[in-house]
Amino acid sequence: MSSLLKFSVWTTYILINSLLAFLTDLAQWPPKTRNFWSACITTTIGTIFTEFPLYVILFKVWMWFAIAIMDVWFSIPIVKSSLIQVFMLILDIFTMSILLYNFYNNYKTRQIILDQTREFERYGPELPSITSSKFWLCVMPPLHIPLNIKVFRDITYGTQEELRQVGKENEFYLKLDIYIPKYSQKKDPLPVMLFIHGGNWMSMDKLIPFPQPWYLSSNNWIVCSINYRLAPKNPYPACLIDCKRALRWIKKNIVSYGGDPNFVAVSGDSAGGHLAALMALTANDKLYQPGFEQIDTKVQACVGINGIYDVTNKHKAFNPEWFSLEICGKNPSNMSEDSIREMLENASPEVLVERKGNLNEEFVPFLIIHGDNDQLINIKSCREFVKTFRNSAPNSKLVSIELPGAHHGYHFVSSPRTHYSMIAMLRFLNWAYHTSLNNNK
Repeated sequence: MSSLLKFSVWTTYILINSLLAFLTDLAQWPPKTRNFWSACITTTIGTIFTEFPLYVILFKVWMWFAIAIMDVWFSIPIVKSSLIQVFMLILDIFTMSILLYNFYNNYKTRQIILDQTREFERYGPELPSITSSKFWLCVMPPLHIPLNIKVFRDITYGTQEELRQVGKENEFYLKLDIYIPKYSQKKDPLPVMLFIHGGNWMSMDKLIPFPQPWYLSSNNWIVCSINYRLAPKNPYPACLIDCKRALRWIKKNIVSYGGDPNFVAVSGDSAGGHLAALMALTANDKLYQPGFEQIDTKVQACVGINGIYDVTNKHKAFNPEWFSLEICGKNPSNMSEDSIREMLENASPEVLVERKGNLNEEFVPFLIIHGDNDQLINIKSCREFVKTFRNSAPNSKLVSIELPGAHHGYHFVSSPRTHYSMIAMLRFLNWAYHTSLNNNK
């Protein structure tokens, strides 16, 4: 092998190894930033290196073997120097240690889920251990899609009058997909989940292959994943109104797909988690049901995934001016302080919980899941919501699960952590469903 080729291979190895070390470090300790796009970049990197550390480890091992086979590493004089060897060794130990720690954190989720869902364990499957084949089948594919699912795409949930009102450019958003199990052995109607995608209230789509709808529908649930009109073109509360329109359609039509209209849970991630919480806390509020004020919009359970629960900046973890301007389409400089405060408080699940709790209202069961390394939505918002909920409604059920090392996008992929959190969701929802059935007897 020529000296130039050897040097090129060596240089490439050094650069890749250094880059992996840097990205591993960035994933573990992402810098604090208020810039949305910077946070998105660190979240993407963090998700890859914390959800799939074994892939990165395998890639590094492959590089070692490639270097050894090509007989490059120790054949270059400069690499034989102790300084280069020590530097590379430190980089390898540093990177591999963090990657193994990330895998440990991923697996540690199992014990956290066991502890937090112990009272629901008979309502769902066992949590696979590291020694089981099921665990490894869930680890290896980045996106595990069950085969026993049937999907009905792009069903319009808006009425003809509503479609006319929103205009042709928005008709696309008033659609939903239905996931149903192909081979369900149950003869009774199946419980229903309304799933709301995230995307900063401004982007994304129901077609993004979240593992949650696939997993729930493969375990005897019917899942309706919905679109809704997006800001800033369609200011808030258009998105919440659309979610309630979708719920109206589900309660009226889901029986045709084998669903139980008497039990509809709601779930969402990120901005969808915010909307899911509002769905649970604003049932039958006529303000968000224009044209269908008399329709019952109660849900029976709520699951929030990495959601935002306060937009007032009460806990110094959110930008209310941005929400007012970009999401609500209201310029704070043109509004009184009282008007701004009222608008933001009405859009904050935490404030609504406190208000309704003071009126001794009870709430549907809540499951809150959040990663403690979330760069896009500070986990402080989740913790304060949980604290307020438990203080304001001590008789209502709330389960909170914090996932160590998880970034904002952990639930986009089929990692062990995601799989464990989906089992937690299934256990909780099955418990809520059976409790509802028993209460209605």
